[in-house]
Amino acid sequence: MQRKEKRRVVAILLVLCLAASLLLNVYYVIDGSGGTLYWKGDEAYFFTSDSHTGYHPSYLAFPFELLAQTFFWAPFPSDQWHCYLVILITASSVERYPGACGGVNVHGANWLTPFDDGFYAMCQGAILCKWTVQGYVPATPEEKQRLDGGNGLVIAPQNDQIINGWRVHRTPDAPEVGSHFEVKLSDGSVVSVTNRATDVRAYPWISVDLLRPGQKPQSLYDVNETPHRVSKRRYESLFRNR
Repeated sequence: MQRKEKRRVVAILLVLCLAASLLLNVYYVIDGSGGTLYWKGDEAYFFTSDSHTGYHPSYLAFPFELLAQTFFWAPFPSDQWHCYLVILITASSVERYPGACGGVNVHGANWLTPFDDGFYAMCQGAILCKWTVQGYVPATPEEKQRLDGGNGLVIAPQNDQIINGWRVHRTPDAPEVGSHFEVKLSDGSVVSVTNRATDVRAYPWISVDLLRPGQKPQSLYDVNETPHRVSKRRYESLFRNR
């Protein structure tokens, strides 16, 4: 093969590779982790969510996107999906209550605060709402009057703060500063919450385990936020097919 023909073949291959890198996509996902634990007596509530943030840049853009994230710039996500989740721990059982699901248009509850008769929050539209096993529902007129329209909600609770008899603690963010805490319930059970990330620069990796006397540890929650590649089929199952 003559030199000119070789150059032409190489040029064609380069053009094909460039076209493929522009047309084909890389699919990767970041799973959301973390939540807030409330406990009193032999009960504990872990308010969290099952959330995913997806990206599908072209192969050509993918290395530049990774480089940008190295300098603490987060690219705009291609897709988002989350379902609110509450894990209830009692002396006899562990129950999981999924809530509303959806993309960016699904709004959560803010200023979640425990009271004697349940958990109240401020939902979309500045509506006082109450958490139930079916999800958040608008508070009744009597409840609104008793809570002064929501003025009794706690906006930013501190770790280990006691609110109406309930103690509160958020999951740890940094692996080297308060990366683990344990909650002992009155029945002897222990709820262990850990950020399993080993580097302060790493993504959070939150696990919640239940240790009951005389029983093997039970994993209640284990989510690593480190971005990971997935197949196109898996990506679509998380976002497009919902």
